[in-house]
Amino acid sequence: MEFDYATIVLAIIVFSLMLMVIRLRFDVRQLREEIDRIASGPRLYRPAPSGMQEGERGPRTAAGGDEELRTLVAKGRKIEAIKEARERYNLSLKEAKDYVESL
Repeated sequence: MEFDYATIVLAIIVFSLMLMVIRLRFDVRQLREEIDRIASGPRLYRPAPSGMQEGERGPRTAAGGDEELRTLVAKGRKIEAIKEARERYNLSLKEAKDYVESL
């Protein structure tokens, strides 16, 4: 039985492509598992409080709306005031700290 070189080269190419497909399937399966693991983990996203548009940051208050924060600071509970400002206005830790200190 005679094989010409073209047939042998073609067989090698087909075999190589089959190995690549198997490897890609394995990689896709691993990526899907990783995506599922990440999706089922804790959420780091915090939705914007009511009265703020998505992506907007910073305080938006009416006059005297920060009286509760001022009261906490006056009672020496600055950390609680910063936590409250972060939740209320969707601020980063530094932004909330600076905001509370500016009151």
